[in-house]
Amino acid sequence: MDDAITIETEMFEHREVKPHFINPCCFGEDFAAWLKRQLSPLTDEGFTFSEPIQEDYGWGFWAWHGKAPFWVAMSYVGDGPQEPPAQWVVSVSYDAGLNFIKRLFHKPDSRAFVQLRDRVWQSLQSNSAIKPIEL
Repeated sequence: MDDAITIETEMFEHREVKPHFINPCCFGEDFAAWLKRQLSPLTDEGFTFSEPIQEDYGWGFWAWHGKAPFWVAMSYVGDGPQEPPAQWVVSVSYDAGLNFIKRLFHKPDSRAFVQLRDRVWQSLQSNSAIKPIEL
């Protein structure tokens, strides 16, 4: 289970490379924190969330519904600071991790996936400063 959307927005930092970045395109720290806050009502529906984590492509965080792990990731489109408008890819995916047995035999919670994905899309699309785009 995996789904992604590409957006344009100037809401999040994409010009200043921070000293703690793994590489010059690891923008999205503030985006991940913002999106996690937008998803916080899902805690009433049984979701829990990790702190944002830096990856070589941007930032993300874990969302669990019971024992079902989902990865929510924000990836800056570009190789470093660029002129506006900034483009981002936001993805939501089921991720069983490195557990081979779980990958083979565990069925992902499709209802929880849809609920999480739809809340992510709703958070992005309901903000007038964020524009979904087609590539």
